[in-house]
Amino acid sequence: MTAAEARTRGARLAAALDDADPVEIRSILRGLTPRQALRVVRAAAAAQGGRLRIG
Repeated sequence: MTAAEARTRGARLAAALDDADPVEIRSILRGLTPRQALRVVRAAAAAQGGRLRIG
């Protein structure tokens, strides 16, 4: 996974977390290794100003 892909998925994950959309959250993380998922979650946190917010 490239850094750009992690940032893109991270931005999508941040939006899905804002909407509290479990289907979208699962689709974003589906098929990723744990390490890749961690990169995406960290990118999502960065997109939300350093903290993950749900809903």
